[in-house]
Amino acid sequence: MHGMEITWLTQASFAFDCKGKRVVVDPYLSNIATANHGMTRIAEFPLSMDELKPDFIFCTHDHVDHLDPEGLPQIAEAYPDCVFIGPQSVVAHYRKLGIEPSRIQELIAGESRSLGPFTLTATQAVHSDYYAVGLIVQTLENCVYLSGDTLSFKTLGEHVKQLAQTELDIVLICINGRLGNMTLDEAVNMVGELQPRLAIPMHYGLFAENTVDPQPFVEKCKALGVAAQTLTPGASLRLNPRPGEVESKIKHEGSKDTKLRVL
Repeated sequence: MHGMEITWLTQASFAFDCKGKRVVVDPYLSNIATANHGMTRIAEFPLSMDELKPDFIFCTHDHVDHLDPEGLPQIAEAYPDCVFIGPQSVVAHYRKLGIEPSRIQELIAGESRSLGPFTLTATQAVHSDYYAVGLIVQTLENCVYLSGDTLSFKTLGEHVKQLAQTELDIVLICINGRLGNMTLDEAVNMVGELQPRLAIPMHYGLFAENTVDPQPFVEKCKALGVAAQTLTPGASLRLNPRPGEVESKIKHEGSKDTKLRVL
């Protein structure tokens, strides 16, 4: 049995590892948002290109902090076997970037695709990119929901539960409340509806102009009886495949790895 390992790569970007395969979602490597939109970056991407090692790239929608038009061609060149996946707007941009059509796969809301040990299922999202999606990442042992960028809407929780068809180990959810994303309180309400074993806030801490304190999210989730914690960029969670048990393995350069059993 093989538990999934999840690494936060800033903003809404995560790496999912299982059985020697890696899915990387929404990697933002460049500084194009600073150059083109004046956003002040306050956290660096925690992995080098050599460390990234993606087998699959999934971009949830066509905004530069999720689909990096400077970083993705570099990834495509460095990893010629990597497959690039996403909804309609993302696929169209992949093609504009010159990624070979044979390396591109479309996945729209409600559809699933098996990729090595993973099953990826795109979920509905309501965002300024009409084709934006969230993502359910499943293995035989674990199930994780990543909201992507989305507003809160009435049917989202039931939609995710119907697609997952199993208990959620972790919910990774946007909390910044700006530019088409649910607020921190709306994110807490969604966690309460989904009842995962662990809730982790994301989409904060990358740009000074678009961030929020995540600690109230953690405290409010715990008040609902849902375990919650924050991550730092480059930190990883290792999910034990045995039911009811999740280990958090926080990696800090220059310090010993620490393990906290969350559930």
